[in-house]
Order: sequence, then structure tokens, then C-alpha cells
Amino acid sequence: MKSKTQEAKHFLLQLKKTDKLIKNKLIEKEQWKSIAMGTSAQMGGERVQSSGSQQKMADAVERYIDIEAEIDRYIDRLIDTKKDVISVIEQLDATEYDLLHVVYVQYLTLEEFAEKYDRSYRWATSVHGRALQNVQRILDKREMIS
Repeated sequence: MKSKTQEAKHFLLQLKKTDKLIKNKLIEKEQWKSIAMGTSAQMGGERVQSSGSQQKMADAVERYIDIEAEIDRYIDRLIDTKKDVISVIEQLDATEYDLLHVVYVQYLTLEEFAEKYDRSYRWATSVHGRALQNVQRILDKREMIS
């Protein structure tokens, strides 16, 4: 069972996960593009030639187009999720907002946040913990309303 702050953290980590999915799909799209064009990526230092099969190329083009549509859907999801996350963290005090924005929207570390404020890592973890508790309160309140 997740603790309340784990639920809040999961809510915030949606951005990073979706962003990573997009990056991975972009890599996959390039791989399918290579196959569709009759070449494949370098593997182990050796160039691998495709057989030139028309069906294989047609399948690769179809997969390439499907992945482009998937990427568009993930980007839309990322934009919506980012708006949602930011609307929640904007309700926090300035320091907590800044920390969560730096860590979960800009993908910097708690160490970098502490350095920005010329404070200790321990201070940053304390602010982080408090901010997660406050995010959870906001999420719980929002859930009660809906």
C-alpha cells in the first residue's frame, strides 16, 4: 500500500515518465524510418543491410506512421499533465512551489535545488517532504470535490 506522500510523488512523476516515453518513441520512430528506407542502424560496429523486401518496408512505413501518432498522443498527454501538476504546485508557498517545479518539471536534483538556495541537502529534503504532504492534501481535497 502506498503512503500518502508516495501517491503525491507518483502524481508529480507522471511528467518525467511521459517525457521518457516520448523520447523512447522518438528513438523507435527513427529505427523504423531506417528500416523503411532500406537500411538499419549500426549494430556492433557492422552495417546491417535490409533485404529490401517490399513488404518489410511497407510494414516499417506503417509502424513509423503509427508511432508518429502515438508520439502526438503522448505529447498531448504531457501538456495536459504538466498543466495539472503546475496548477497543483502553484497552490503551495513559494519555496515548496520552486522546489517541486525544479525537481518534477525541470528534472533537476534536490542537490541542485539546495545549491540554488545556498542551503543544505538536508534542508532541501525537509522542504521536499513537507511539499509532498501539502500536494497530497490538495489532491485529497480535489478528490473529495469530484
